[in-house]
Amino acid sequence: MKQILLMIAVGALVGCGKKTTPAEPEANAEPKAVAKIPTNAIVNTLGMPFVPVKGTEVAFCVWETRVKDYAAYAAANSGVDASWKNPSVLGINIAQKETHPVVNVSWNDANAFCTWLTRKERAEGEITASQRYRLPTDAEWSVAVAVGLGRATGNLPKNKDMGVGVYPWGTQWPPPTGAGNYADTACKLEFGTKYKAKIGGDLPVIEGYTDGFTYTSPVGSFAANKFGLHDLGGNVWEWCEDWHDPASQINRVVRGASWLGNGPGNLLSSYRPRYAPDDRDMIIGFRCVLVGGSGG
Repeated sequence: MKQILLMIAVGALVGCGKKTTPAEPEANAEPKAVAKIPTNAIVNTLGMPFVPVKGTEVAFCVWETRVKDYAAYAAANSGVDASWKNPSVLGINIAQKETHPVVNVSWNDANAFCTWLTRKERAEGEITASQRYRLPTDAEWSVAVAVGLGRATGNLPKNKDMGVGVYPWGTQWPPPTGAGNYADTACKLEFGTKYKAKIGGDLPVIEGYTDGFTYTSPVGSFAANKFGLHDLGGNVWEWCEDWHDPASQINRVVRGASWLGNGPGNLLSSYRPRYAPDDRDMIIGFRCVLVGGSGG
C-alpha cells in the first residue's frame, strides 16, 4: 500500500509522496505560532501534554509524538527498528530535530510505544491501573479535528473517505496562509529540485501557498484548534486505531495529511488513506490519547 500511495503522490493527487534532505530554509525556519501548553493539560513524564476533547472519553496529546519522545522509547527497549533515526526515500534524507514529529514508524511501532509508555507511567505512579495510552480511534479523531465531522457511527472508515468537504481551516481552497505544514512554495524550491532529479517530473504543490517549511516542522508551529490541538492538518499523517476495513483486516487508517499534502481532495479532514500495519513512511507519524484522562 505504501508504494501505491507514493505513486499517486507523483500524480499530484494524494499528499503521500516522496521525501528529502535538510535544506537551509528548514534550518532557519521559525514556528508561526509557538505551542503553549494549555492550563488544563495533563503533562506526562516525557513532557507530552494531554487535554480533554469534548465528545470523546479520552484526552488527546496536544501535538504529534516527537522525535525526542520516541528516542526515549527506543533507548529503553532493545530491538526497536531504527528507520525513524534517518528518514529518507530515493536516497534523499531529512535531518529532523528533536521537536519534529517522528516519522518512519509503523502502526505496530506506534502501538508498541503506547504500550511501553503505559507500563512506564503506571510503574512510576503517574497514571492509575485503569488509565492507558493508545492511538485515537477514527471516530475520536473526527471529533478532535473540530470541523463538524462528528462521531459518526454505523459506517466503516472505508465508506467515509471524502465524505465531508471541509478542511481543518474551513471550506475554502487554497488554504489561507499559516493553515498548516503542506507542500508549498518552499517545499518545491528546495525538495522539488532533488525530487525532479530523481523522478524526472515536477513536485506537486499547492500553488501560491507558503508555510515556510520544506519538510516536517516542529510540533506546534501552527495555531491550535478550539480544543488546543496542533497539526491535525498537515505535518504528518497520523495512525488511528482502526482497520480501514475490519472484515479484511489488511490496512489501518491514517488521518490528517502531511507536509507533502498538495490537493483539494487529500487535504479534506474526512480523507482516510490506508496503510498496512507494518508500513513505514516519511510522511506518517502518530499522536497518542490517554484513556481515563478526563475526556469531554
